[in-house]
Amino acid sequence: MYKRSSSNDKTPLRKFMFDTLNRGITAPLRCTKPVACSVDGHAIAGGLILALACDYIALGTKKPFRLGVTELLVGVPFPNIPLEIVRHQLEPQLAHRLIFDANLVSSNEPAFRYERGENPDDLAQKWLSIVSQRPLKGFAITKKKWWSDRISLDTTVETDQQQTEFIDVISGNDCLQAMKKTLEK
Repeated sequence: MYKRSSSNDKTPLRKFMFDTLNRGITAPLRCTKPVACSVDGHAIAGGLILALACDYIALGTKKPFRLGVTELLVGVPFPNIPLEIVRHQLEPQLAHRLIFDANLVSSNEPAFRYERGENPDDLAQKWLSIVSQRPLKGFAITKKKWWSDRISLDTTVETDQQQTEFIDVISGNDCLQAMKKTLEK
């Protein structure tokens, strides 16, 4: 991100942020079939957003790991879609704390109410096996309704003006210095 943000050519940065990332993060939402994920290590920033976009999340319990969204730590504002995913999937207090404080929390945090087990891959595969035995058309319709109150993939994207403002912020000196400082740690 630092390399892209520090480039004088903002076109690739805009394409990456608003095309590539938005498509990747919303892929689980757009998939009409069940999508499960297994998290057994740190899930920070886009990694946590992607996990929260899945229909089922299994968290490993062998050792605690950190979860969080640290964009504001380095001055990167939240795009609309990731913001809505976090607000939709987490308790309001936890979502607020993660977004605005930019703190990492332990996977043992009680507010993360997802399936837990020593082997999260097995949990995710078991859930997929159970759900795939059901008629999937009903699942697809319900999934679309579940997300429709928060995310309309056509209208949640930023306007050109919002995109320009976003790119100006993340390619500005304050944000670049914060990213550089974080990378040096």
